[in-house]
Amino acid sequence: MTAGLDASKASPPRRADVAIALTRRLRPFSLIDRYLLREMAASFALGLVTFTFVLLMDQMMRLMDLIINKGAPVLVVLRLIFYVLPFSLTVTIPMSVLLAVLATYGRVSSEGEAIVLKTSGLSLYRLMAPAVLFGIVTTLATLWISTLVQPDSTRASKTLIHQLYQTKALTSLEEGVFNTEYQGLAIYVDHLKKQDGTLQGILVIDRRSQTDQHLVIAQEGKLLTKNGEAETPIGLQVSKGNLHISSRDDPGRYRNLDFETYDLQVSTGDTLGEAVGRVRQGKEMNLGELRAQIAQINKAGGKAWPLQVELHKKFALPIACLILSAIGAPLAIRIKKANRGVSLALSVAIAVFYYILLATGESLGSRGQIEPALGVWFPNLTLGIIAISLVLAEGREAFLPARLRTLIRAALSLQRSASSNKRAC
Repeated sequence: MTAGLDASKASPPRRADVAIALTRRLRPFSLIDRYLLREMAASFALGLVTFTFVLLMDQMMRLMDLIINKGAPVLVVLRLIFYVLPFSLTVTIPMSVLLAVLATYGRVSSEGEAIVLKTSGLSLYRLMAPAVLFGIVTTLATLWISTLVQPDSTRASKTLIHQLYQTKALTSLEEGVFNTEYQGLAIYVDHLKKQDGTLQGILVIDRRSQTDQHLVIAQEGKLLTKNGEAETPIGLQVSKGNLHISSRDDPGRYRNLDFETYDLQVSTGDTLGEAVGRVRQGKEMNLGELRAQIAQINKAGGKAWPLQVELHKKFALPIACLILSAIGAPLAIRIKKANRGVSLALSVAIAVFYYILLATGESLGSRGQIEPALGVWFPNLTLGIIAISLVLAEGREAFLPARLRTLIRAALSLQRSASSNKRAC
């Protein structure tokens, strides 16, 4: 009996030694850490390329139209894609982080590796360390893009849009047909010289006025931008022609005017140039410029809600990377069969939920219906609560360190053995 008691006393320490040895081997950047980080990096790269391509697909179609049908230089269009890319990355990086963590930890869980590690004394918190580290790195990268790269790229894209206006790539004018892309206007050009942008044989039907209809016939003309700004409407300057004005209410009223030069203001409609031009000015400002502009507007008694929203977004989107990485690990372990397809579906669903909340909060905050900070940070707070709940639910057995849990189990085992021996005696 004494030998059996000694054996029971010796057994728990040997199991404890195994768990402690495993925990000691899992130091920072251990083999398991490097394996998880490699898996996350591969899934992250794949997700980033996929999500960014999908997000830019509409712009890509318009840009391809510029190259094929409008004769825009390929290098200029590629530069435009490069300038639009930073804004897209601030949206797609958080989605890619969630996909990477879900796919990696889902695979570990589906193959039973997570159960083996946890039963060997490795806590959920230690298992999550690579995911949290990955979230911190992507948070810093997104913060750098959002605060430093994106404002400069937005300004550069507007400058490039102005160059495209100057090359007439965005005007959609074609020879020998009535061009109706401009709201309220029908423009016919007999000959267009793309080298210098001059037009010959011009006929314009202008129905924008509520009272009169204008018919412009001119021998030649050229396209202009107002004050060299890309976001302003295009001007069409025609020369050596006639202006015919007829009344809508009284058909008998008619005027005919000759002119040497006549400036006609037109709007480009829903073109790529106008889409970029509609980007709020806050996206072009860095942190210092935003703070200065907000202070100036508040001092003047105005409302700087849109700028305040933009200021908070520069920090909220990067922080989302860390929160989503904290959600991904416990969620994948809980699901246990989160393959790449399931991970993709979950990441898209959570990202859509997040960006719907963000768009709603941004809209309400920009109009002053709620505090701008609350509107922007509410999605992060919501996902943060979900992340904490998942971590606590999945890791509730791991509140104590592995070594302390092993010692407690050994003490309880010895207590049960002693009680059994007393009853036997």
